[in-house]
Amino acid sequence: MPIASFLEEYDFSGKLILPFCSHGGGRFGQSLTAIAKLAPDAELGEGLSVHYSGGSELPGDVEKWLKENNIIQ
Repeated sequence: MPIASFLEEYDFSGKLILPFCSHGGGRFGQSLTAIAKLAPDAELGEGLSVHYSGGSELPGDVEKWLKENNIIQ
């Protein structure tokens, strides 16, 4: 609910939202749909879903995600 309240309170028109989460198996569930509804005028980038353990590949996964969303080169 804190994220929903945050998205409802501020204007994200024209802004890029890059969702990410850590999980034990549930991934994003309905979160991406909810974000899109709460910030309809924002651009919703590709989300990053990481299992709790993250693993040794986590730094590379984050870097790849940032590159795919044009945050870093």
